[in-house]
Amino acid sequence: MDRHGSSAAACASDSNPAYSGLQDQELGQAALEVLEQLLRDRSVGASGGGQERKRGQRDLLLEAWGRRNPVTGKGTGAGRYPQDWLHQYQQQVEEAVRLHFPSLPPEDSPQQQLHTYLRQVQEVVQGELLRLAPVLKEAGLLATLIDKYHVHTMSQLELLLQKNLNKDQTFILLRWTLKTYLSNVLGHPDVAADVTGVMDMMLLADWLQKAKTKALQSAQCLSNVVRTAGAVSPFLQMEIQRICLTQLHIFIKGFIALEEKHMTGGKGAGGEKIPHLFRTINRELSCTASEEKCVTGEKGAGEERILPLFRTISTCRELRLLVVQFASEAQTDAAATVGLLEELHSRATQQLLHSAAHNVEVSLQRYFREDSIDLGEVLSVDLKVLFLYLSKEPDIQEDCLDTVYSQVVSLYLKHLLLANQSHLERMWGNVGEAIKEDALVLHEVFSQQNKDVENKSVLLLKVSSVLSFTNEETFHSTCNELLTHFPQVSREQVKKLILWKDRLSRQQVKAVLDTTTTESPWQRLFTVWRQCSRSVVSSV
Repeated sequence: MDRHGSSAAACASDSNPAYSGLQDQELGQAALEVLEQLLRDRSVGASGGGQERKRGQRDLLLEAWGRRNPVTGKGTGAGRYPQDWLHQYQQQVEEAVRLHFPSLPPEDSPQQQLHTYLRQVQEVVQGELLRLAPVLKEAGLLATLIDKYHVHTMSQLELLLQKNLNKDQTFILLRWTLKTYLSNVLGHPDVAADVTGVMDMMLLADWLQKAKTKALQSAQCLSNVVRTAGAVSPFLQMEIQRICLTQLHIFIKGFIALEEKHMTGGKGAGGEKIPHLFRTINRELSCTASEEKCVTGEKGAGEERILPLFRTISTCRELRLLVVQFASEAQTDAAATVGLLEELHSRATQQLLHSAAHNVEVSLQRYFREDSIDLGEVLSVDLKVLFLYLSKEPDIQEDCLDTVYSQVVSLYLKHLLLANQSHLERMWGNVGEAIKEDALVLHEVFSQQNKDVENKSVLLLKVSSVLSFTNEETFHSTCNELLTHFPQVSREQVKKLILWKDRLSRQQVKAVLDTTTTESPWQRLFTVWRQCSRSVVSSV
């Protein structure tokens, strides 16, 4: 319905004796009959496409019913319709969706039939949303239409996925869902804003994970084909290996393109922009399986990014092993494909660590502002998902733990120095001693994951020593160690730390810094060696 004419239409409906004299039940029943015809008959236009048109009895009746049940809020709100009436309307929508939706292609049908079916789904869903949105949105009934079409679409895609699809068909389905369904159908500018707040993200997330898993399984099945061919003849096995390797390359390119769209937040490998709806959904996809939800509990900031990244890392590793195996058996080079997988693996790992560090940084900002926060408990919660999945990925666990541990220690120092010193003293009393205790807590959190993890908290123990020194020589030596042994610590940070100690003047701080050396550990080793050499020579 044209919004510019809503006031005039409202007046008309009030003055229309055919509706103003009806009881609520009669008017509601009449509205249901009109909606049933509108929903079932796709030839009935809902609006004039922005052009001025004469409003029919249908529009006046729906508006009269809407005025009896005013919409609360904006957009697709369901209004204050009676529950029994709303239930009947929802049943009408479900029946209309089933009526209009195309039948699934038969088992083992040609690839072209899948293309045809998906095109028909697009025509139905997009066509019905665009046809009905103007009238139903004005009446506060659009949310039901969007929800029912989305739920039915995902159920049909689920049934398709259960069919005997090959890897090419699985990727066609994945590409259609991500590009056509999300971007062109639900992302159409006339309905995208309404869709974003209504559609069930979990249905989509569950389906996407199942589709990617099936695609990977299809690729792994190639190994069985090769082994079977080997039982016939070595020559046949060699030919099959070459064919399978070619198919695997195609599969991997598709896999990488899909993962890059997720990881770049709305741009594909070629930099093409993805509509706003896709970026919104990409942000909101989170832990999808019920097992994951039980394990993780409440999600912290950024956790919705961690689980998909772990799956990407794991899949990259499996595909790399498969490619190397096929290339070795076929006596051919697969360095380019392996390189692409390693690049994606590296990017996913970097994003994984960034997401984990972001969780911790948000909590550390609170930790230095608020009293009675348990650092160990906060870290355990923020890193729970990371630790859980690292325990299942022994190949990357050690490196990832070391990196995250270093990042957490650096973030601790960063926000410690950004905090108000007087405020910390009021909360903690002896700040140096509190930092020492935190260093022990930090190491305990990470050593529980790997008892052999390198103690990165030594940095914080040095910071504690600077604030708690009793000997001037030790003080100078510790400051020097911070600058020479810990490359992540800047001279400015050491300077600010020294300023904290007994409120030293800037001249005193400069004097301390001037006595410290900026030699690297290797330079210091050479200096010690040279001094030892001189001692030996002088003693001879």
